[in-house]
Amino acid sequence: MILDGRMAAEQVLPKQSQLQRRYGVGRGTVQSALQLLRDEGLIEEGVSGRAARVARPTSTLQPLGHHIARAFSARRVSLDVWALTAEQLSKAVQNQAMDIREGQHRPESIAVRVLLPDLDTHHPYPRNVTDPDDLRPLLRLRHVIRTYAGALEHSLTALAEEQLVPDVRVEIRGLPTIPGEKRYIINDAEILTGFYGIRRSNMYNNPDGASLDILELYSDGSLFPATRGPGSPAPSGHGPDGGPPLEEAWFDQVKQWFETRWELLARPLPLSG
Repeated sequence: MILDGRMAAEQVLPKQSQLQRRYGVGRGTVQSALQLLRDEGLIEEGVSGRAARVARPTSTLQPLGHHIARAFSARRVSLDVWALTAEQLSKAVQNQAMDIREGQHRPESIAVRVLLPDLDTHHPYPRNVTDPDDLRPLLRLRHVIRTYAGALEHSLTALAEEQLVPDVRVEIRGLPTIPGEKRYIINDAEILTGFYGIRRSNMYNNPDGASLDILELYSDGSLFPATRGPGSPAPSGHGPDGGPPLEEAWFDQVKQWFETRWELLARPLPLSG
């Protein structure tokens, strides 16, 4: 609701007890969700004696959830994605699935294809700074990839099983490489681009209680949108959201980049195990 503008800046959020009743969850779940909203900068930090409020935007760039919400308002939804994990995408899609169940919108079709790092290649990141042969950082990445890819697939296929969306297609494949950037091709009308940096951080929660010094990829969540250029209208029912127009040739190059890797290099990603 915040991302698609149904809750305005500085609007007061419902009380925690109201959220518990609305979503049928416990207080701990509500508190965790509110903390996630704070971490993403969508609600203000808590102030003693003041109810939580929607934060004012600090940037003209919108988070992924905003773009996914707009994408799902179309009659035909299509997403082609290349990313390190499907974590943010999975969370955004789960929010849209909830809205569909509440009858807020009903797409006629949803087609999602996701490219992620495969689960077999010994990727260079994340890695232990002092012991590059230590597989624990890589095993954690594989676990995160599998967890959120599985959650994404379940969220979408459940809509078809519940007969809420007539046509749902979701495919997730792996590539033997890791991304330097992430890309979302939305409804064949808009491209979002974000970049991964490399940072040094600590990896906790090991079975032996150790803390590992690792190098890992990270994203600050910034996504730069661009739409098809003049003379290249978006397909009917698909509304791009902001961003400068791209030359048609450049737009087609990005699509071709995705298609060639999808068809020639990628393999189905096993989500169990």
